[in-house]
Amino acid sequence: MQIGLPTWVIVATGLVMNVIAALMTNFVIDGLGEKAAVVEETQSSNNQLIQLTWQQVDALERRRETLLIILTTQEEGRELPKMLVSQLLSPFSDMTDTPLDMVNINKIMLGIDQQQDLLRNKIDTLYLDNLQLADSYREIVSSISNYRNLALFLQILGLALIMARDLSRKPD
Repeated sequence: MQIGLPTWVIVATGLVMNVIAALMTNFVIDGLGEKAAVVEETQSSNNQLIQLTWQQVDALERRRETLLIILTTQEEGRELPKMLVSQLLSPFSDMTDTPLDMVNINKIMLGIDQQQDLLRNKIDTLYLDNLQLADSYREIVSSISNYRNLALFLQILGLALIMARDLSRKPD
C-alpha cells in the first residue's frame, strides 16, 4: 500500500519543520536564555547586597563594642570630645547630639539594636527573593531544555522527510 502524497509535499513539510526548529532556537530559546541571565544577575546582585548588609551589621556590632570600651574606660565626670561622639553616633541621625555617658547607654544600645534589626530584615527579604528567583531560574532552564529537545526532534524529523525524497525515486 502506497500513500499518494507527492514527493515535493513531503520535502516541503521537512523544510518547514527545519525552519520552525531554527526559529524556535533563535527566538524562543534565546529569549528564555536572556530571562535566565537576568534572573542570575539579580540573584548575584542580591547576594552582594546581603554581604554588604552583613558587613553593616558587623560594623554596628564593632561600634557597640567601641562605645562600651570607651564608656568603661572613661574617667568619671570627663566628657568626650563632641567630634568623637558625633562620629561614633553618626549612623543614628536622631542621636548625634546625645551625650555619650552611662545615662544614655541604654538609648544608644537600643538604637544599635533597632538598626541591626532593620538590616537583618533587609537580609531576610533579599534571601527570600533569591529563593523565589532560584525557583524561577529552574523553571526557565527546564523550559529551555524542553524547547531544545522539541527543536531537535523537529530538525531530525524534517531532515528525515527531506531525505525521503531520495527514497521515493524509483530505480531505472
